Amino acid sequence: MSRQPFITADLRPDMAVQSDPAQPTLTGQATTEQLADAARALLSEEERQQVERGQQDKHQQLMQTVPQLNPNVQGTTLEGETVLLDLSSGRYYTLNRVGTTIWEHCTGKESLQDIHTTLCARFEASSERIVDDLLALVTHLGHEGLLTLERR
Repeated sequence: MSRQPFITADLRPDMAVQSDPAQPTLTGQATTEQLADAARALLSEEERQQVERGQQDKHQQLMQTVPQLNPNVQGTTLEGETVLLDLSSGRYYTLNRVGTTIWEHCTGKESLQDIHTTLCARFEASSERIVDDLLALVTHLGHEGLLTLERR
């Protein structure tokens, strides 16, 4: 499944963008990635650093949040895998071993950073991969209403 651009082609302004004469001119038919590259080329080094600092700050704030399980969700773990039942919707979910470990630590007492540290000690994967998977699962579980994230 491919990602849909935030601004569809029919809503993009009908104009050309050219940040460097050596680069090709971008038109309304440009892809999202081409437009993002053109926008980055227009930013000064200081502006790029501000954007990166903002992303790092947001990431740090997110990692300090504490996941709390929805009390309407019941789970059973068998052989390292967990089956969840959302009592309010009747929907079932299954979690693999990594998902089970994450679920078991969503007690309302540990931050995502604490859970990340536990996962890094338990599983052989890069820290970046683990944080990506952790955030993806927690986000999905949050969207499904299976847990909430509380600020510390």
